[in-house]
Amino acid sequence: MVLSVTRPPKHEVFVNYRRIVVIVLAGLLAACSGAAPPTPAPTLTPRELSAQIGRATQAAQSVHFTIALTGKPVLADAGGVFTLNRMEGDLKRPDSVLAILSVSASGGVAEIRTVALAGKQYMTNPITRTWGCLVPGSSFNPAILFDSQQGVEHLLQEGFDSVSLVSSEDLDGTPNYHLRGSIAGAKLQPISMGLLGAGPVAVDLWADMETMRASKLVLVDTASDAAQPSTWTITFSDYGKPVDVRAPAEC
Repeated sequence: MVLSVTRPPKHEVFVNYRRIVVIVLAGLLAACSGAAPPTPAPTLTPRELSAQIGRATQAAQSVHFTIALTGKPVLADAGGVFTLNRMEGDLKRPDSVLAILSVSASGGVAEIRTVALAGKQYMTNPITRTWGCLVPGSSFNPAILFDSQQGVEHLLQEGFDSVSLVSSEDLDGTPNYHLRGSIAGAKLQPISMGLLGAGPVAVDLWADMETMRASKLVLVDTASDAAQPSTWTITFSDYGKPVDVRAPAEC
């Protein structure tokens, strides 16, 4: 019996030969260039991700912040006269703050300006609007909330418990990580003049995926009220903006 072998047409042989040559040349060029294949980015655990966000946020020399309070009312002073509604201001590292506080008292709403500088706090009288120097601990000082040794950025590094990655989300068109966990109330009380941390505080954190800086932080004081717990929503923006903090001339 005679076996017959069917040879491919010459043009197919030529095409296959060209393909082999191209593959070999591509491999030789890669070897000559010394280029290594790209290394995948390391996968961080949610806790490691939170710690990195805390460090990146803390490393910024300045930031604009707003704090909106909802749910059970929060008293802004030791005498229990003012209810704190909202704060907005600028933080300059390490401990300087310019801020405006919106407060309620006797059915009315007033604005109070405050300055924290070199360990001292100054605040305007809501009626006369004159500046005065405060006794430490007599009123909420937003600078302490961002203190490098115990503030919220520090707690994201060392006090954020049961952290999980919820998802990746867009905030104002910017991709953000969304983390969820809790912070012990005992760690938040010293930085909030006892206004926050009646019990474990539920935390939602959003952070820019590129810069790893915090965008928004929602703190829900779960033990303050079963139906309407005190909720602090902190937003961060304008990282690195110039901030000039000075003591009031009247003081």
